[in-house]
Amino acid sequence: MTGKQHHRSKQQNMIMLTLFLERQQRESPLQNPPQPTRVGIRLRMLLCLLFSIPIYLFITLVTFAQAPPIKEDRIAIQNAHDFYYSQKYSEAIEAYKALLKTPLLQHSKDAIRMNLGRSYEKLGDDAMALQSFQAVIDDDPDGSYASQAVHRIGALFRDRYQYKEAITRCRQLANKYPKTQTAAIARYLVAQYIFADGGYDEAIENYRSFLNDFPTSPYRNSALNSLIRLYRIRHRYTDAEKLIQTELSHKPNDINLMDQLAGLYKAQEKYDEALSLYRTALEQNPTNTDILKKLGELYAERGQQELAAEQWAKIVQDDPDQSYRYQQLGSIYTSHQMYEKAVEAYETALNLSPRNAQLYNRLADVYKIQGEIDMAVNTYLRALSVVEIGYSGRDTLVQSMAEIYEGAQQERLLKGVIDRLQVMLRAKSRNPSLVLSLAEAYFYRGDLDLALRTFEQLHQFYTADRGHLLEKYAQILERNKNPKAADFYRTIAELFPNTHLAWAAQMKLVRFYEQWGRWDDALTVLTSMTRRNNQPSAQLLLGHVWLHGIRDPGAALQVYQALANQPLSTDEKIQIQLGIATCYILQGKSNIAEIALRPIADGNSNFKAEAQKLIGDAHLLRGDIESAVAAYKRVLDIAMSNPLSNDSLDRIVLIQSNSDYSNEPLKRYLEAMQSDLSGNTEKALQLCQETMKEYPTALIVDDLWMLIGGIYEREARYTDAIAAYQKVSALEESPIAAEATAKIADIYRWQLNELDKAQETYTALIQDYPESVIVAYARQQLDALMKEKN
Repeated sequence: MTGKQHHRSKQQNMIMLTLFLERQQRESPLQNPPQPTRVGIRLRMLLCLLFSIPIYLFITLVTFAQAPPIKEDRIAIQNAHDFYYSQKYSEAIEAYKALLKTPLLQHSKDAIRMNLGRSYEKLGDDAMALQSFQAVIDDDPDGSYASQAVHRIGALFRDRYQYKEAITRCRQLANKYPKTQTAAIARYLVAQYIFADGGYDEAIENYRSFLNDFPTSPYRNSALNSLIRLYRIRHRYTDAEKLIQTELSHKPNDINLMDQLAGLYKAQEKYDEALSLYRTALEQNPTNTDILKKLGELYAERGQQELAAEQWAKIVQDDPDQSYRYQQLGSIYTSHQMYEKAVEAYETALNLSPRNAQLYNRLADVYKIQGEIDMAVNTYLRALSVVEIGYSGRDTLVQSMAEIYEGAQQERLLKGVIDRLQVMLRAKSRNPSLVLSLAEAYFYRGDLDLALRTFEQLHQFYTADRGHLLEKYAQILERNKNPKAADFYRTIAELFPNTHLAWAAQMKLVRFYEQWGRWDDALTVLTSMTRRNNQPSAQLLLGHVWLHGIRDPGAALQVYQALANQPLSTDEKIQIQLGIATCYILQGKSNIAEIALRPIADGNSNFKAEAQKLIGDAHLLRGDIESAVAAYKRVLDIAMSNPLSNDSLDRIVLIQSNSDYSNEPLKRYLEAMQSDLSGNTEKALQLCQETMKEYPTALIVDDLWMLIGGIYEREARYTDAIAAYQKVSALEESPIAAEATAKIADIYRWQLNELDKAQETYTALIQDYPESVIVAYARQQLDALMKEKN
């Protein structure tokens, strides 16, 4: 520093100090100027000395002395996390964004940014998710949260099998932050993704490069194992052996490395070398059951069964009182077809653990493999008499027994099981496990009324269960679309009133009625529920039933408007707005509906796509075709793999495929559709018939017949519905002919119970429309029908 610079620096110090003292005096003014004192004079002298201190040091000292500790709003942080873990991602995003504007400790800021990124992920906003994760890495590329962020960035694309994009992103991170933890993880993930994408040779080079550049990375062992595996896949045994030998030279007692090298020798049929390594490994750890198992397998492959059995027997020597050891031994014997020894091992295990349902299942499997079905059944019944309800694996016993056979043989087997269970119950009439077993046997035999009655008997003296046993079988029936599921859910609500399970059962009952088109039954259940408990979820479902089932927009609007005045979550408020908007659209008030929908469509909630789809419907039903197409295309931009995007595509195809006669038939169809959705089916049918009469060659004739068929099907006029759908199937050029044929088959199967006709129609669909996406569904239904017939 020159003399001139030093003088300027001292002047700056004096000015800064003067300003600082003046500010302090303004903040604490004194009424009377203080008189000079000895202490004051000394203080001034001290301040004069400070003039020689560089100003940046002075400011640093003052700032350090005055820096207050960061005080986080822990309640706000917890509330934001609660939104996230409750899967309310829109609310979580808003809460996290607000928190990032407040004082935060670094670890809290990183955790918030990570969850913010994941919330954006869940809502499909990749750009904002990547921005959040990138901010974490930017703050500290060597931090633990940075490691998580790198993984999330890669996983964002890996989970969609977009490996090339994941690789590119990770390489960018590695280049941007060289020689950091971020670079290490990114390089490791690059190799992983290349491996997963099938680029084996390129993956080998990337693993080798990673191991050389990051020898102390915690991912080193994983990378090493992957590299060895790749060498074996590519039959580069020499390279694999060299790599393992190099590692062993540094860690000569590493049993895992010995195991890998032995496996490598075994793959090359170098059995003596493999045996030597396994023996060396056992000398260091004689109780290592994994090595004992592999050594025995090596002997077995060489045909030395006695030596193999001798090694396997050592598995239980050190822990002869542990049933899991004998279970492991039984599994080994079974896999090598040594069934007598397997039975002996499992029986020993059962002596040590007589209520272990898994052991009974394994033992029964051994008998089934040998075709000894009676012994297998005896094993299951023995288990059912001692394994109490609630024990792990207990719920699989009857099902496993039922699956021994199919069709008529299964029915005979279960009849014999039921007879034996009834005999056992005469001696132990109040044994809960046996009563439950009887109910389950009835269920798998198809005697659902007897099964339900037996479940009710179980409830009388087994109070420990609160309906979950019955719920399991209701869910099985629901998945199989069996109408008896309604009886099971109703029974849960009756046996366990005023419980959360009863409430959930009634909600599932409503959903089940919805699937079957039993809207009046759904309305009855919901009306009863909302009288007792005015839960928003039930009210929302009630509005849905009025709107989409009963098709009364006016009644639905009343429900939604009454619900809007209650305390609700953000998601519930949005759902109400969507319901109200739908009612307005069907009532011809599209402009009002769009005003309500626009903020939702422009926001970041889970309902963004649904709002945009409804905007498209509003345009469509008021005849604004171009605006409707534009709105539906925006749905595709928001979510390409969403069911709503499929609906929007269908709408676009409907519009573009039926533009003849200046769109007049299309507009008539839309008017009929609006009438149908509003519950005025007579007007809808009339409009359809009039349109086909006036435009008999219009392109939209097939859609008109499909709409007519849907109305008849809902009204249970199944013969008329089939006739309408057949009109569509008869139109050879119709793109919806396959769908109409599937609807005919479904009516035969589910509504008329004419299974032969259903099978015939599904088969015709597969033959006539081999390129249709509906063929896969038809094949599934045919497979299910064949099982039912057998």
